[in-house]
Amino acid sequence: MKRSLQTSFVLSLLFVGLSHADSFANQKVKKPVQTVSVTGTYKYVLNSLEVLELPDHKVRVSFAGFWPNDRKRAETRNVGTFDETVPLIDRSATLKIQFGDDPCVITLQFRSNKVIVSQEGSILGCGFGFNVEPDGTYVKTSSRPPRLPPL
Repeated sequence: MKRSLQTSFVLSLLFVGLSHADSFANQKVKKPVQTVSVTGTYKYVLNSLEVLELPDHKVRVSFAGFWPNDRKRAETRNVGTFDETVPLIDRSATLKIQFGDDPCVITLQFRSNKVIVSQEGSILGCGFGFNVEPDGTYVKTSSRPPRLPPL
């Protein structure tokens, strides 16, 4: 008697579960929310970008780039930096830096969780150290607003 009661209970649970399985299968799965803001920290190898979206469709971009030099006695690094505020148009920003005669043009194309950075013009015009280049696909490591020094 006890065994048939347990079997009946298990079968009724199975029946209830199967009758609701169709409703579970037809539920809409929530897609991950894509961040609208480009604010955050992005990394590519040793380089980093800190981005702060500002009102009036502007963005402040702070770049720190490095090129390591392995020496026998001491490790040194060539560096390059910039901190610029530029317009943000259709999730793209273009910076023009000029040290010397020829300008260095850096374009940032923001995607959902990354930014594609390309540099055109004179690499010397950027004013970076030897072999320091901003080019690359930077991955977003944080969506928190960066703590940037006042301009």
